[in-house]
Amino acid sequence: MKQTVAAYIAKTLESAGVKRIWGVTGDSLNGLSDSLNRMGTIEWMSTRHEEVAAFAAGAEAQLSGELAVCAGSCGPGNLHLINGLFDCHRNHVPVLAIAAHIPSSEIGSGYFQETHPQELFRECSHYCELVSSPEQIPQVLAIAMRQSGA
Repeated sequence: MKQTVAAYIAKTLESAGVKRIWGVTGDSLNGLSDSLNRMGTIEWMSTRHEEVAAFAAGAEAQLSGELAVCAGSCGPGNLHLINGLFDCHRNHVPVLAIAAHIPSSEIGSGYFQETHPQELFRECSHYCELVSSPEQIPQVLAIAMRQSGA
């Protein structure tokens, strides 16, 4: 069976030493949650709000000096990461944010919970890229992790 994008992300983060991902479980993150559960090596740290997830990842990165990760589901889920990510960005701590998006076939259609993550995250990120095909993941994830400062 082919490896899913979510499984690739999980395995890459595991190889980078990531121990946990902070976030709120949502439909657009189910693939990642499932991959983490199957691996059993990265803990999903459930928070009540995505803003808390970003601040928690920032605190972890600040204390450890290692890459920390937060995640937000599509629409409001990833919007709520922004305050915490501004804090991480301004404090130069190595945090990777996984901001899920709506189905790619629906982008530009006014789809429920459609946002424009690249525009929204530009000012609070060292690197922000929309992944529109699985082939992009290895390069984009490597650049994102490198740009995080980890």
